Amino acid sequence: MSIYKIKAMKSLKISILMLLISYNIGFAQKESTDILKQEILNAQSSRISAMIDADIEKLSDFLSDDLTYAHTTGWTETKTGYLETIESGKINYISFIPKDVEIRIYGETAVLTGKVDVNLGRTDFTIRFLEVQYKVDGVWKLTAWQSVLNKVD
Repeated sequence: MSIYKIKAMKSLKISILMLLISYNIGFAQKESTDILKQEILNAQSSRISAMIDADIEKLSDFLSDDLTYAHTTGWTETKTGYLETIESGKINYISFIPKDVEIRIYGETAVLTGKVDVNLGRTDFTIRFLEVQYKVDGVWKLTAWQSVLNKVD
């Protein structure tokens, strides 16, 4: 066998090996990202449950101290104000169902976008939202929320 064929075979083997390694790394990264996205959705779901139940202690655990919460009306609240609003019943969520949620992850920060079907008892509507969460001590916390009424698509 000529030296050129041996070099070509070595090159081919190395190329195949590199391809397999990169495929496995890509698969592992996708799996890792999927797990991370599920963690984020779980935190969102737990926060929403606490919000609907008006469980202020639990809800507080999922909110960052520097929270900015902007409602569809443009009314903006801090963490303290938002918790007071929920506790007082000023806003009483019957249901709050996210849909079409997309998540982009940047290190320990996640940006979520999507729609939410909201039921306040006296009225139902759909909103579009932008949500920012970041991970602190293993817990995903809401640090920013902005929503607008969803006009007919």
